[in-house]
Amino acid sequence: MTGTYRNISFATADSFRAVLEEGAKVNVRDHDTLELRNRVTTLQSPRERCVFLPGRRNDVFAQVAETMWVIGGRNDVPWLARYLPKAPDFSDDGGATWRGAYGPRLRAWGGRGDQLDQWRQLLLSDRQTRRAVGVIFDPARDFVESRDVPCNNWISWLIREDKLHMNVAIRSNDAMWGFSGVNAFEWSVLQDMMATWVGAEVGEAAFFATSYHLYDRHYDRARNVVDRFYGISPYDFGVQPPPFVTPWERFPAALAHWFAAEERLSSDPEAPLLDGPALADPFLRSTLSLLRLKWGAAAWSTKRLRDELKLLPENDFTAAAYEQFGRSRKELWADVPHAGIRAFDLACKRASASDTDRFGQALKALHARKNASYGASWKRRGERVSVLPNIARKIDRLETFALTQTVLEGETVLDTAVDLFVYAAKYQLLLAEQPDACVALVPPHARHPLSDHDENFDHLADSANFTAPAGQALGAQIDVLVTLFEPLWRAAETDMAVLDRQRLAQQFALESARLIGIVAAGDAKAVSAFIRNELKT
Repeated sequence: MTGTYRNISFATADSFRAVLEEGAKVNVRDHDTLELRNRVTTLQSPRERCVFLPGRRNDVFAQVAETMWVIGGRNDVPWLARYLPKAPDFSDDGGATWRGAYGPRLRAWGGRGDQLDQWRQLLLSDRQTRRAVGVIFDPARDFVESRDVPCNNWISWLIREDKLHMNVAIRSNDAMWGFSGVNAFEWSVLQDMMATWVGAEVGEAAFFATSYHLYDRHYDRARNVVDRFYGISPYDFGVQPPPFVTPWERFPAALAHWFAAEERLSSDPEAPLLDGPALADPFLRSTLSLLRLKWGAAAWSTKRLRDELKLLPENDFTAAAYEQFGRSRKELWADVPHAGIRAFDLACKRASASDTDRFGQALKALHARKNASYGASWKRRGERVSVLPNIARKIDRLETFALTQTVLEGETVLDTAVDLFVYAAKYQLLLAEQPDACVALVPPHARHPLSDHDENFDHLADSANFTAPAGQALGAQIDVLVTLFEPLWRAAETDMAVLDRQRLAQQFALESARLIGIVAAGDAKAVSAFIRNELKT
């Protein structure tokens, strides 16, 4: 299986989809996974390395830190654990080192050769060479039981038409934590650096994974990513990565300065960046500025953080910082001075709003279609014989789902929730037709009988709030509706005053709309399918 994509965001979203839809179930070390064998993923613009995917919850600070740690030839876990708290979990020696760390294997294979320098020299001496190959997996050390056996095993380089192409072979690639988490990022940085050192442009990056997989704990997050990706990133709006320009001869000094500057900013983010050769390089300087935000943000107010972000140059790291901090501090998106980042944010908001609008359109289209087909059959025998039994059937299905987690074949939970809201809204219209009823739920000019005309239902649908209540679980919301239905049923049986029945029906319809919000928040794919089916898009 192969896939060629513009950048990591597109590759991640589509590869998640492929694994979820086509992956084989495999249990590995007591963990359930979905797996694709022999997947090749090619990135046409690997420098577009920052991930911009709603729901992915990428950590750009950890990506930068681990990348520099690898390129710096390090294996000390305490330094890395400040950015990756789970790093000690993969250590064989109690959290001191990673036995299979890539850095020492790349920079001092066998305690001697620097593979980066060997690649560089070979590519400079022979632009057509096919021998610029590096290894990470070591047969002499890695056929052992360990928490840390290298997943990325082999790298090769090829210059063609003055572009440096990179190929990476991976024995085991976790699509969430590995490929999109750090692998594509770290190797793209190395490719960027190597291209500078050999005087070439950055070409494609290809990744071959023997096992490309998702763990079951990530299935829901992956589905959410697939359904919420709008097919855009800041790179579509002119935002670019900062260039790496440091020549090989100056790189050791710049790298040493980078780590010294990181040590200072992590302990005192209020201090200016430590002066030195890394600051002369746009890429290295930008990464230090980014990490300073991480350490400062813990103590800074939102206003202070916004002011700091405004001072940064417009590049993809700044965009990634807005995205990451903006998950919990949405006020940061107000008054963004960077034109491309601001345009990206507005495009995402329009796409999100469009989804909400299209759901409402689909709901009204469903009602119009069913109303044209079935007419008044839903109310023909009155509320006790026709209307409320229809609602009761939907309530019973939802209650069964809450107890057993099983649904009817061909009907999703969203389908049932939508039908319930439709019946609840139409019941409100039916009650409003009765003598002494309150008719304020529709405009004064509404056509009668109220429950016969699509525009009256459309008015209720447009007025409904389909937002999921914060912290409310699906099962708990179903319980709310089951509880509300009992007095609604008794009110009809006892011929309770119409105003009281309207009050109960209004509350029931309100909670039905909230149910849709909860279901939609947990199953964006079902929402997308519903919109496609009803709007024929």
